[in-house]
Amino acid sequence: MQPKALNMIVRIGIAALAICLSSASFAQTKEQEANLKAVFIYNFTKYIEWDTASGSDEFLIGVIGSSPVTAALEEIATTKRVNNKRIIVRVFKKPEDMSYCQVLFIPGDIPFSLESILSRVEKGTLTVSEEEGYGRLGTAFNFFISKDKLKFEANLKAIYAAGLKAGSQLLKLATIVD
Repeated sequence: MQPKALNMIVRIGIAALAICLSSASFAQTKEQEANLKAVFIYNFTKYIEWDTASGSDEFLIGVIGSSPVTAALEEIATTKRVNNKRIIVRVFKKPEDMSYCQVLFIPGDIPFSLESILSRVEKGTLTVSEEEGYGRLGTAFNFFISKDKLKFEANLKAIYAAGLKAGSQLLKLATIVD
């Protein structure tokens, strides 16, 4: 693909993500909120650089515990791919069950401490959460609601510690936290 065409595709993707961010009003149902979070997670994958040395043809998205986001991610996995890899969604019942995945979603209502989860996350895993304060406590991205809109914060230290690189276009849309 020529650089101009690729640049145009990136701009269209960024514009689509920005539209999702600015128009996500939370007079919506929990199902709509879960669907929107799943779309965000999928779109995050377009702006993160993973080590592509793995010969696997699967892109693994893990969810710890129960979440309505799981069903929405599974729906996305039926039609979308990440870096030409088939998306597989795995649910881990507890931190001890976790295995490697490229993305780990950490729902807000789980009976486990964030520390017990993050201590088991392998390098190369992008952590995404939805609990207030989790971005500051070490997840790479954390969803939050501001003025009835879904937004996300980014913890650059957590992203870099995971051995990942986030595109500047994605980080422009985030609230950066320490």
